Amino acid sequence: MAKSKSGGTRSYIRGRVGADVYSIGRDAKGAKQQVVRSLAETVANPQTLAQMRGRMIMSTVMQAVSVMRPIIDHSFDNVPAGQPSISEFISRNYALIKADVAAHPASGNAFGLVIYGGKGMQNGYYIISQGEAEVPAGLGFTSDRSAAKIAVGENGTYGDLVSKWGMTSDEYLTLVSFLENDIDDINKGIRLVTARLRIKSGLNAETVITAENAAAAFDIEGDVTPTFSLSDGVLKIDIATVSDSNFYGCNYHIVTRKVNGAFIHSTCVLSLAALLTNTADVALPTYPVGTQMYLNGGDI
Repeated sequence: MAKSKSGGTRSYIRGRVGADVYSIGRDAKGAKQQVVRSLAETVANPQTLAQMRGRMIMSTVMQAVSVMRPIIDHSFDNVPAGQPSISEFISRNYALIKADVAAHPASGNAFGLVIYGGKGMQNGYYIISQGEAEVPAGLGFTSDRSAAKIAVGENGTYGDLVSKWGMTSDEYLTLVSFLENDIDDINKGIRLVTARLRIKSGLNAETVITAENAAAAFDIEGDVTPTFSLSDGVLKIDIATVSDSNFYGCNYHIVTRKVNGAFIHSTCVLSLAALLTNTADVALPTYPVGTQMYLNGGDI
């Protein structure tokens, strides 16, 4: 509360009233004081169209980074884990988004562009891993990519599973799913869930696999624990059914193999088309100046 010169007290306020923005600051003695700032009524230094498109594209790719960091920080061959891998992701996908914006500024775009001030990853066609690792022949995936499947055969055993799995206990299968994240009605985003599996060493090769003991054959880490089911000799490993009903049917898999002491990865290109798409024209940043919205220096 602030004391009035005429007596009594008044509340500090925050927010915008017309062209004035109210905030709370402190004077030279450290006491709270009301601060009022008037917005400019003209744009003295408008951004060029190219500059705004660049900012829009970078915002879009960085929102994707914020969602997919647990995957993309180690998923490119011959690139160190951590920030170097993230920088590789940014470089590759910035170029893809930039080309898409140039080719499809108003419609038909492959990437859902983040609107000015918006949050959350949109749909797109992102390279999330790239490398030379081959997926073992025994590993398959359902047509909608909602689950991995392994044909262990009727009365299949752990020994059959190890054979079909085709990877050592140092190598991984990462399942990646994307779920709807309702930020608001205009700018929906997504969140990522993962399950990373590797086969355990020392399994009893004679043990017959069931839906109940299949999980015990794996070391599992990640956001979710997969569900295991067995039907007609096919073991399914599914993370699409363990979170919520807003799964987008886009389960992606990354195989991580170990060759000469170094990890390599399979190539995975994400294609999310079920989310809201903001076109380049819609997503181009607009800037509030006074009571108007300006684009590149002109009223819109």
